[in-house]
Amino acid sequence: MNISCDIIMDLLPLYYDGVCNENSRKAVEEHLTECDKCKNVLEKTGNNTIDNFLKKEREEVVAHHAKAVKRKSLIVGISIASVMAIPVLITLIVNLATGHALDWFFIVLTSLMTLASLTVVPLIFEKEKRLWTLGSFTASLTLLLLSCSVYDAYTGGDGLWFFVAIVPVFFGLSVLFAPFVIKRLHALGILTGFAARHKGLLAMSVDTILLYAVIAVIGLFAQNKTIVMQEAERAVVVYGQNGLGLDYWRPALLITSLSLLFPWGLFLIIRYLKANSFIRAGICVIFSGLFLTMIENMINWILEGVLRFQFRNANLLVWNSNSVIDANIWLLIFLSGCVIGGVLLGVGLLRKKKS
Repeated sequence: MNISCDIIMDLLPLYYDGVCNENSRKAVEEHLTECDKCKNVLEKTGNNTIDNFLKKEREEVVAHHAKAVKRKSLIVGISIASVMAIPVLITLIVNLATGHALDWFFIVLTSLMTLASLTVVPLIFEKEKRLWTLGSFTASLTLLLLSCSVYDAYTGGDGLWFFVAIVPVFFGLSVLFAPFVIKRLHALGILTGFAARHKGLLAMSVDTILLYAVIAVIGLFAQNKTIVMQEAERAVVVYGQNGLGLDYWRPALLITSLSLLFPWGLFLIIRYLKANSFIRAGICVIFSGLFLTMIENMINWILEGVLRFQFRNANLLVWNSNSVIDANIWLLIFLSGCVIGGVLLGVGLLRKKKS
């Protein structure tokens, strides 16, 4: 069989990889016995020396570039840290020269530490720089607030506000970054077992605990304050040592617990309900409409002791009274949630039946 070299050249890659059909394989082998040119091409095709050399060279170039970037980042980080050390040194000298103890010096120091946690730390750490940045920022911010509160107490103020400041900070950071931190800890193998299988539940639990901690520290702080009001040229003590009592704790804890039913309800439905996405979406929409409609009534009941249902004032034919308008809006929200959620539930049940 006389086949041109051009055709054989096209078949050589397929022949080398062993993916050509039997007839093509025989034709190539027959041609190779007679053509030294095509045989040399086949030998070069199987020679990976050049490819291996190029791969190794590419890896060396990438590694060299990464090392150079790391070195430059380290130099920049050290330079920024050195510049930040100048005001710290000046503050230390001035603080000591004026005869003061090292009081507001620590405020300056921790302030620059907070700044460094966002600028220097990402440049120094190569691996897990986000975790290191978040951790160092949280630690330095805690030290900054602690320094301010200690200085406040030292100058005659009330440093107890530190807990009122830091616990809400922890809560806010947890809401934003707890899912990311938990995910990274799991990826690093630090988080295992039940916690690793229920990362969302862990994040929700941490946020819930910190929210109750916020309510607690605010109540304890306010309970130990004496608020004086000027009335008819005389001081009237409104709240004393234990003046808050049930006036704070009962509504605060009840309203917080009631409000937490919404995110927890949605989370449990979405995460743990064994149903298709349409059924879960339908239940979430109905639950949201019902909760948003009833939450204001329940809060008023906790605060005033009287349960009022706004639906009783609803009249979709009347839109000239504020109370009726509010009732109509809440009724429409509830009805919309039921209708949309019902449609989603119906679609989900039909899909479940078909499957």
